[in-house]
Amino acid sequence: MFKKTAWRNTASIAVSVHQDQALSTTIFLLKSYGPTGFLLREDGEIRNLKVYLGDPHTCTCPVFTKEQEPCKHICWVLLRIFRLPKEHEYSFQHGLVERQILELLNGLHQAKAHKTENDVSSASGTSSQTVTSQKDGSVCRRIIQAQDVCPICQEELLEKKMPVSYCRFGCGNNVHISCMKVWADYQKLSDSESIVKCPLCRENFSSLKLLQVQVKNAAKLFTAAEREKPDRHLGVVCQSCQVCPVIGKCFKCTVCSYFYLCADCSQKSCHPQHRFALRTERREKWHLLDEDLPGEPKGVTSHLGDAGQVVK
Repeated sequence: MFKKTAWRNTASIAVSVHQDQALSTTIFLLKSYGPTGFLLREDGEIRNLKVYLGDPHTCTCPVFTKEQEPCKHICWVLLRIFRLPKEHEYSFQHGLVERQILELLNGLHQAKAHKTENDVSSASGTSSQTVTSQKDGSVCRRIIQAQDVCPICQEELLEKKMPVSYCRFGCGNNVHISCMKVWADYQKLSDSESIVKCPLCRENFSSLKLLQVQVKNAAKLFTAAEREKPDRHLGVVCQSCQVCPVIGKCFKCTVCSYFYLCADCSQKSCHPQHRFALRTERREKWHLLDEDLPGEPKGVTSHLGDAGQVVK
């Protein structure tokens, strides 16, 4: 199949920067135009942006218009919505042909998620327990599982510890309350008796009045969570010693989902086949460990080759 854009084997410096920006920026998915078009809004911004995947990809933001490189919004769609790893060859191309788009839509690039009993117990231990009774035609809330993401910001619910609500009359799925407020504002609902539609199943989610009450209560809950010491990585479990939460330096596998190690276990080279990223406070960005640095636990990256590839 003829391709309009040139294929490249590695990410350009600009795209690598935009990928990091995408993973550290909160972006909201407001609307989909078919399977490959998306209306987005960046947190703190008032302007909406349109992203279309194709050959080439396009975005209405000024950065894309100027650079003609995949911007952070295009990268966000590929990395967050389609869950592409940063290293995947489809994640840094100027565009993708129809066959490659179909692979994205069918999830052929995704590896099976690594789930453990601890993942399930962590999920059931969160604030979103299953509702056992059904009233007035409402449905049960679904327990948050390890892979679950908020359908609006596309961030993992168990990693980004924020108050959630759930679709009461449709699918029962969980959504960040703050994201639902953005979703309701985009719908331009004003009457408190108006019904907010679910971003997943499009059934009735809740009344606007109930959502407004939840937003007010969530602000108090979020403030309480913020009082936790910043070096406590809330909801993060060390996959070796099972300590929870991890305190201090926290190491995250860049390949295996939900595989974390504390500083002590990282020194034991428990998971040497993959690269790790590090952060010391839960609000920090993850920093890739390309080499052993002074003062950092040894052995975490000792199995990487000179080019950062895993040596088998």
